[in-house]
Amino acid sequence: MKALEKRADISTAAKAWRRAFREGAEVIGTMSGRDVIWHERLEIWGLFGKTTGKGGIERDWNAFGQQPHNFRSNMIVEINQPPQGIDHNLQAVFAHDEKGHLWLLHQGRMSISGSRVTETDFITATGLKPSAVAFSDGSSRAYHPVANLAAPASVVQNSIAAFMAKCAQARVTKLAKGAPLPNLTKAQEWERGLSPETSGEFDIAPRAGGKGRRGHGDIWKALVAQLERRNVPHSNDRVAQYGPDLFTFGSGPKVLFEIKSNCGARDILEGVGQLNIYDQLLGSGYRQVLVVPKGMGRLLPATLAALQIDVVEFRRVGRKIEINTDALGKVLK
Repeated sequence: MKALEKRADISTAAKAWRRAFREGAEVIGTMSGRDVIWHERLEIWGLFGKTTGKGGIERDWNAFGQQPHNFRSNMIVEINQPPQGIDHNLQAVFAHDEKGHLWLLHQGRMSISGSRVTETDFITATGLKPSAVAFSDGSSRAYHPVANLAAPASVVQNSIAAFMAKCAQARVTKLAKGAPLPNLTKAQEWERGLSPETSGEFDIAPRAGGKGRRGHGDIWKALVAQLERRNVPHSNDRVAQYGPDLFTFGSGPKVLFEIKSNCGARDILEGVGQLNIYDQLLGSGYRQVLVVPKGMGRLLPATLAALQIDVVEFRRVGRKIEINTDALGKVLK
């Protein structure tokens, strides 16, 4: 592949990338004064912003994540290309392949809490093999293909989501510091197969408004806080495009959590299915836990217990989410 280095070419490529990612997305908030755009079908968000780089030169700053809240603390990966010329300190580059197709690529380097994911870390964790990108000074560097920007917008979005899943895998692996982790390859391959390309139109019946996404995020944060207080190693990043809400790892008990902000029949059926499928895809042997609102009723807990699914309830007190710590403690034993 041959890198783009002229300012005009890079600017045109960046516009094509932004246009493809924005298609079909919705704005769910802002960060640093820029729109955060969300793809519900892929459960990913992106932000295309600006920052000041070396020598006071303005450049693009592009952040992506999977959790639709607390955007800055839930970034999975930055994909930042230089505005012109050659700058290997930035992770991304645009390049043309031998067929002339325009690609977005990334080195695999990421910053994480208290450490960094290096190119070697990324390759070891994900098994991905980078491609060689040639530059005008005769140098060549290894970059991982992220998306073919010549493809339809939906394919570009799918490709970015798949790359983000690999980035999440690399982050979890680095943060685990050698603790045992499940093999996530099977789950990720299975999930990518759930994204067929469809066409045509269909009717969607009107539905009442709501804030389910924000509610889910509040519960997720409260559960993460409880696990952190107990020093339980857990994945804060989704391990694939539609991965489990949280799972624990390390030498302690293996626990899968699925959060449901509502407790209707559909919510419970979805949660049961998700727990069973992810348990198998992650290697089985996980304790399965539904995190649901307080007051599920009398019959449902008994039914779930027969399926060997535990229940941890939460309740909302004002703007705060309170997790049933006694129930959580039992499932973590």
